[in-house]
Amino acid sequence: MTMPKREKIIEKAKELYAQQCYKNGIPEITPEDNELLENGFYAQAKSELMRDNQRAYVESEYVDFPSEFSVDVLEAMRSGVYISGTTGTGKSDIGMYIADQLMKKGIIVITFDGSQDWQNRSNIPEYQNPLDNPIRLIPTKSIIYDLSVLSVRSQQQTIEDFCQKIMRYVAENNNHDKYFLVFEEAQTYFPEGCMRAKRYQNTVRMMTQGRNYGIRFACITQFASLIDKNAMRYMKQRYIGYTDEPNDVEYVKRFFPKKNREDLEVTLGTLQAGDFIYINGSRVNRVHIEPFESHVHKQEIFSSMPIEPRIPQKQDNGSIIDLLKFVTCIGIVIYALSTIPK
Repeated sequence: MTMPKREKIIEKAKELYAQQCYKNGIPEITPEDNELLENGFYAQAKSELMRDNQRAYVESEYVDFPSEFSVDVLEAMRSGVYISGTTGTGKSDIGMYIADQLMKKGIIVITFDGSQDWQNRSNIPEYQNPLDNPIRLIPTKSIIYDLSVLSVRSQQQTIEDFCQKIMRYVAENNNHDKYFLVFEEAQTYFPEGCMRAKRYQNTVRMMTQGRNYGIRFACITQFASLIDKNAMRYMKQRYIGYTDEPNDVEYVKRFFPKKNREDLEVTLGTLQAGDFIYINGSRVNRVHIEPFESHVHKQEIFSSMPIEPRIPQKQDNGSIIDLLKFVTCIGIVIYALSTIPK
């Protein structure tokens, strides 16, 4: 995309200057070039012209919006899903659409949600609070774990323990069920350096080996640059929403083919709520979704405590024998005293 010509920038700057005069109720006069420059009208004009050009570039570069958002279930279970964007872009809505389609195919979706958004809006009918009901059993149907009341450290430990349990469960039971784990605010569970940290070893094992056991996952985050760079390799389907955070823009650039990286900062800045750039390998599409709507009744469930077999307590025979010996001795003493001549 080329830089706007100087004449266009000056024309746009004067237009912005006139709008400012009208807004402030002052007479419009022809501004000098240095006045436009010093008051920031040149910079604003250049930015707006580039944004307008970028909108045209985006519309021509990426395919048109599909009439309906579709989910490739096989690809989700093969390559995992990554979703990023600032608050309000519709990240969770994409996750809910994906979860809904996976459940229709018989896949068990387990969501770890720290905002209660899934509990309120998704099609997953059951939820559980791990604070009051620790996760002791691997679920056999889709569920939301509400982590909103846990501290960050407790959230991390809950995920680490769960990943250990589910990997052991599927390995020991030769399980044929397929699981899809959804991590909201994924930077909490996959922070930079987690791939090398011992305290994340079970989470990393799920991420690197889970596919062999029918376990895949999705990461949803508003802080793209905070997720471990190596962890990103395990999520090939990526949905990138609006962001103006420089570190996040710089980070997500590497996901795009080189031909799509030019002026990516402006491209992401043109996206509205529900707009995402979809990337899968060399495939780059622009997609749009409407807010997810659910009318499924939600029910809180409580984990059942595994019932341990009651083991009868052994009687302490040693104490009984000692008591008998004592009684016997008393009897002997009494008998001996009764035989003494008076």
